[in-house]
Amino acid sequence: MSALEVRWLDPARTVVERVPNSQQVRIRLPDGEVYEDVQFARAFPFSQPHQFIGVMTFEGKEIGMFRSLEGMEPRSRAIVEEELEQRYFIPIIQKVYSLTEEYGQLRWHVDTDRGERVFYVRNWRDNVHELSPVRYLIVAVDGSRYEIRDLNALDARSRGWLDRLG
Repeated sequence: MSALEVRWLDPARTVVERVPNSQQVRIRLPDGEVYEDVQFARAFPFSQPHQFIGVMTFEGKEIGMFRSLEGMEPRSRAIVEEELEQRYFIPIIQKVYSLTEEYGQLRWHVDTDRGERVFYVRNWRDNVHELSPVRYLIVAVDGSRYEIRDLNALDARSRGWLDRLG
């Protein structure tokens, strides 16, 4: 398989399971190939989160890709979806309580769909990514990510905090 070829995996003929007594995931392909300790990644996590799901070894070697998970056996599909949820855990910011500068970093105090959070962002321009004119991905110092799905849906006070950043 060349670097540009994609090995398309058939979800209906692929088994995904947890390795016993482990958190590792195993995949069994229709041709009999078995891979232990695999990971899943979305090719387009924001625009097409339910399509084009890549499968790779823990070392990063690509095994193949599902066009979608449609037709996959329910237990296998649940494992893939759990793994993707862990990988792409991104709380959605619903309200900004405060944005202050501490030690050269921005301290964010926010309310998210997963509860109240405080996190720090270094260098606003490098760690806040505009996904659309109203949608932003924010990467905190610890590597955690947060999303503002719709800037216009935030309350006026929250937008005011963000306006101060320019």
